[in-house]
Amino acid sequence: MSNPRQHPFVRPSRRNRLRFVVVGLLSTGLLSVGSALAWADDGSIVLDFVRHGQSVDNAAGIIDTEPPGTELTTTGEDQAGTVAQEIQSEYGKDIVGLFDSQELRTQETAAPLVAELVASGNNTPLQTLAGLNEIPAGSFEGDPTNSLEGILYLLGPLSWAFGLDLVPDLGDPSVNGVTFDEGFSNAVQTIYDGTAGSGAGTPTDVAFSSEGAIAVWTLMNVNNPDFSVLLQEVADNGGFLSTTGQVVVEGDPTDGWTLISYDGTAVPQDPGLPTELFVDFRNLMEAPQFADYNIYEALLTGNTTTIDSAIQTGVSQVDTALAQFPVAVFDDIVGDLTGGTPELSAELSTAATDVAGLVPGDLGTLVGEALAAF
Repeated sequence: MSNPRQHPFVRPSRRNRLRFVVVGLLSTGLLSVGSALAWADDGSIVLDFVRHGQSVDNAAGIIDTEPPGTELTTTGEDQAGTVAQEIQSEYGKDIVGLFDSQELRTQETAAPLVAELVASGNNTPLQTLAGLNEIPAGSFEGDPTNSLEGILYLLGPLSWAFGLDLVPDLGDPSVNGVTFDEGFSNAVQTIYDGTAGSGAGTPTDVAFSSEGAIAVWTLMNVNNPDFSVLLQEVADNGGFLSTTGQVVVEGDPTDGWTLISYDGTAVPQDPGLPTELFVDFRNLMEAPQFADYNIYEALLTGNTTTIDSAIQTGVSQVDTALAQFPVAVFDDIVGDLTGGTPELSAELSTAATDVAGLVPGDLGTLVGEALAAF
């Protein structure tokens, strides 16, 4: 019988330990690789969210979320004209879609850009989407923004940004992070469907919405949320986004969105390992919450077909999230480890050969090549 102390795997070298870790981590997520490879890339778009100009209730410091709301002030009209020129100068002929909410202030803010584009020969129509409406304040409607009610109104939306989607909107408990995100994301999907494959060099859509809706949806959905930028925005302007402030994202609904800039501040597309891991955990936490809420809504209908469909969809959502989570974490950690470290990259390349040998067929070769690429 061999002596355990002399077994070559009892005290593996640093190189072997790293190879074993890579193989082990990869095996936990291998089942989801096939589905990941099947994701279709329908093409990215640039989506420029623009907050409306100053409205009458903004100037008075009053919570105003219920459409149509109040009109722009003279200052707001001037802001709308200025931002229209900025957007026309920045994107010009690449603009293929214009959208606003049901709120009067967004429609009035969009009007100067429509005129600018028509004057330049771009007759893109302005479309209204209810999903772009502000997060409803409910019982806090009409209260001062700088009050206890104003703070309570923000608690729900801020919770959603951190992945706690079932926290209700305290002013309107029928609204939570799930209902808000689904409504706003449906609007974004409509925007994307009308833009993808438009033939433009870099297709750009401009969507006029409101402060809370833009900020919260962005933090809930982008792959590189930058909370430091938001905190700086609050410190500088006393809110989540200044009037006619712009939030620019790029991507698509399938592969996700990248935050490019927030109110004129460029945001790093590589947010660093802590933020990447936060996004991984956020995505893992959100799946069962969305599934539970949609199953609950289906149960209220009493329709067995609707209930069965909701349960199947929910189980699929959770299963997908569980399968993708270890792969995402592995990818983020490896990316962080190998960044600017040739020695580790070389060791992972050696481990990639082991992985390719363990997995049969073309998939093993593909996975090995992907690891070697690190």
